[in-house]
Amino acid sequence: MTTLQQRPSPPSEVRPPSSSPLDQVAEEPRRLQHGVVAVSVVVMLAVGFWGLDRGSMWLDETATYTVVMRPVHQILAVLDNIDLVHGAYYLLMHVWMLPGGGEAWMRAPSVLGMGVAAGATAALGNRLAGVRAGLAAGLLFAGWPLVSYYAQEGRSFALVTGAVLVATYCLVRALSGGRRRWWWGYAASIVVATTLNELAVLALLAHAVTVVLSRPAWRVWRWWVASVLACGVLMAPVALMSLAQSDQVSHTSSLGWSTVTLLRDRFFGSSSWLLVMVLALVVLGSVVEVQRRRRRTGGGLALVALPLLVVPVVALLTVSLVQPLFEVRYVLFCVAALPLLAARGVEQLARWAAHRTGRTAVGWAVAGFLVLAVSVAHVPDLRHERTVDSRSQDFAGAAAVLRAQARPGDAVLFLPLSFRLGAMAYPDGFTQVDDIALDRSAVRAANLRGTARKPDDVRAAMLARERIWVFGTRGLRVKSTDRAGTNEMAVLSAHFVQERRLLVRGVEVDLYVRRDA
Repeated sequence: MTTLQQRPSPPSEVRPPSSSPLDQVAEEPRRLQHGVVAVSVVVMLAVGFWGLDRGSMWLDETATYTVVMRPVHQILAVLDNIDLVHGAYYLLMHVWMLPGGGEAWMRAPSVLGMGVAAGATAALGNRLAGVRAGLAAGLLFAGWPLVSYYAQEGRSFALVTGAVLVATYCLVRALSGGRRRWWWGYAASIVVATTLNELAVLALLAHAVTVVLSRPAWRVWRWWVASVLACGVLMAPVALMSLAQSDQVSHTSSLGWSTVTLLRDRFFGSSSWLLVMVLALVVLGSVVEVQRRRRRTGGGLALVALPLLVVPVVALLTVSLVQPLFEVRYVLFCVAALPLLAARGVEQLARWAAHRTGRTAVGWAVAGFLVLAVSVAHVPDLRHERTVDSRSQDFAGAAAVLRAQARPGDAVLFLPLSFRLGAMAYPDGFTQVDDIALDRSAVRAANLRGTARKPDDVRAAMLARERIWVFGTRGLRVKSTDRAGTNEMAVLSAHFVQERRLLVRGVEVDLYVRRDA
């Protein structure tokens, strides 16, 4: 006798319809959800610590390293003049570096911060789309090139990303009728994020859109407004004082088509076909969530991920039309929306496959294949990020070249002056050369690069030397506003001849010999 097997229906996805899509959470065992978060964190830590020691720091990392190695009172003196926006991060890193350690140890907090971010991303996926989507989101996040890049960067942006995503998860729990502790967690996380970097306040704009679209009760609005006000009160003094240092971001470029290309490459990676694949998953996930929202059967993931992806980026681009300020790192936390939406697309394809075949295992296999395909395609970018060529400068390599080529009594000039940070980070390469343009050291001047001597004094010092090394940018480009650099190049052109030109990643090391030597 033959028994006909009835094809199982797709697994139940949410609770019965509710007034808010954020109330409609996936029904999954708590242990399974915790396991998904743990796996995502472990994978992120493994990816982050892989190849953490590239062998060199670039310009921004040398700023971190040279500041945090100073005593606290000297760090505070620096913050009075420059980099106040990074003050909390510098003080935190000073404590972290107390046991000692090199550049890899300096980057470790960023790895940990991204570990927290991966866990929060997986938790959001669990909450809003189920454990399969949560696992896919966490794993995709861990293997995302932009995430990996900043996980291995000795700056604050990975920690900011972790804090913002924890705040986002706390907000989701609070909006879905959670206990007051979620509002306290939200407020604390936002304060941490904005303290580490003021521009994390852009995340509040995305959260505001999420709150509006979720249409919560008035008491919920009161809690959210109170959290924002607490953040504003705590960050206002630092924000006001840092306005006097706003010229720190003058290096950012103006907007143009290159900005679009930059966003595409940084957010999606270098592969064109991978861009198409990821975009397809993101679009599918977004469409599915919007449809569920219209049917009032869910859509909470769209309410969280789409504002997080779009609102901070658009806000910063808008501000940059007036004051060039746009840098991808300032909106790094937005990248988490892409793995979340892509994971929702993966989940939908997995559900279709499971429903068509009548086997849950097929759905998991489809999800695993898609996540693996995207992750493997990211490997070339991940490998590149673990080389010195992935950063703008290789100061360790340039310092080693100078150490091998210089003679005792040689002079050195830095064009621009910020490249003096390379000498401060790798002093062994500069033991045989004299910094003839330096008046006061960075420590004495309470800044990042010290102060320069008067142009006439520098000119006299240059003419008293037979050999001068120039440690600077490729092509030794000097801005017209850099009077000191223009003066030094004029003296070199008139009285010296270039004998050697040595190129290292992002750094040019040239030897000039006096014409009458």
